[in-house]
Amino acid sequence: MGLLRVRIELVDQPGALAGVAAVLAGLGVDVASVDVLEVDGSTVVDELLLRLPPGVEPGEVEDALRLGGALEVLSSKVDSPSGDATVRAMELVGSVLGAPGDADAPGRGLARLAYADSGMLLDVGEASRFPLARRALEGGVPASGRAGPDASPLAAVSGWIMWVAPAVAQPQQLAVVSRRLDVRFSATEAARMRAFATVLEVLARVPG
Repeated sequence: MGLLRVRIELVDQPGALAGVAAVLAGLGVDVASVDVLEVDGSTVVDELLLRLPPGVEPGEVEDALRLGGALEVLSSKVDSPSGDATVRAMELVGSVLGAPGDADAPGRGLARLAYADSGMLLDVGEASRFPLARRALEGGVPASGRAGPDASPLAAVSGWIMWVAPAVAQPQQLAVVSRRLDVRFSATEAARMRAFATVLEVLARVPG
């Protein structure tokens, strides 16, 4: 079976997700996991990890989602067999450690972990010129806001930005990611980013 990760907007009412699941079941599609990313008044954004049977294409699934009640299919992408978040995180840590000369590897790992378009690690001194970064550093909690030149050094003019400080004393770097999709980062994504950044910072402090 292939894996497809989709984000959909639904009416926030009982039975909305069940309607989508019923239509997917008619195609033989299995819902492997559901994450609620955002609740905004009368609607909710859910992320679904779907297992597709042979012969079912992503386009058919997207049509079925709309037929089942999705107001909008916000994103849809084929996922790797290691769809489990923990497995993926360990693989990403390994990819960074295995490429010590690749300065962009941590940013790519952060972006993949948070389902973002781009990411990077930035020295605290340089990051502190951005208000969201200062909030993340001083408050010890992730800080997110609208993208723009005053939000981060990433080339993102729309969507959302999130800054995260590693869970260590006196962090040397902050992590930042951007997403063009107009869906805020979830608490789960923030926690994954923080854990990833913490591992990288701790390993960087190991002598020699």
